[in-house]
Amino acid sequence: MLSNEDYLNIFHEIKNSITLISGSLQLVEKRHPEVSQFDYWKEAMSEITFLRNMVVQLSSAGLCSHLNLARVDVYDFMHQIYDSISTLPLKNWMCRLVMADALPQMEIDPGLLKQAIINIVKNAYEAMDNTGSIRIDVSLSEGLMHIAVTDHGGGLDPAFADNIFQSFTTSKTGGSGLGLVITKQIIDAHHGTLICDSRPGDGCTFTISLPLTQS
Repeated sequence: MLSNEDYLNIFHEIKNSITLISGSLQLVEKRHPEVSQFDYWKEAMSEITFLRNMVVQLSSAGLCSHLNLARVDVYDFMHQIYDSISTLPLKNWMCRLVMADALPQMEIDPGLLKQAIINIVKNAYEAMDNTGSIRIDVSLSEGLMHIAVTDHGGGLDPAFADNIFQSFTTSKTGGSGLGLVITKQIIDAHHGTLICDSRPGDGCTFTISLPLTQS
């Protein structure tokens, strides 16, 4: 049976090959711009990008088996995420961060948890057809840190609502169905929970709940 490290090595080699193919085709297009007008050229380039993104997501999922834990100030951590969100190439939207007072520090893998939160924010943005407002609420109750991301994208398609955390389940054109799967794996690795409250006709709230320590 292959180990997690074996799978990561395989994903790495596949990603390198896809990157080489993509780079070679881009070089061909640069030297011969007329190829961009050929039938199926754009579709082929799009599929290569899709494959590379899928491999990157799959390899990221394997990293969840090991956490690089650090004790962080929640306010600093969330404002760093907010700054990162603000630099994303997304238009016609607004993100509001609301944090409760006197929040304690928590023990997390900052890189992986940041990836999880940004995955949810991107999902919310796409659910709203790339326009609208998103709110992130951070609070503490019953010894758990709660990070809730609320959008107004109309809620989940009932056909997908019960399976959103399963691999390759997506209602988005061109989506891999891996973003929320990886996000949930990251939260599970932190001994936390990820739940979705869908409000048909309005939107969704994804809530991450995490213990303050991993010991």
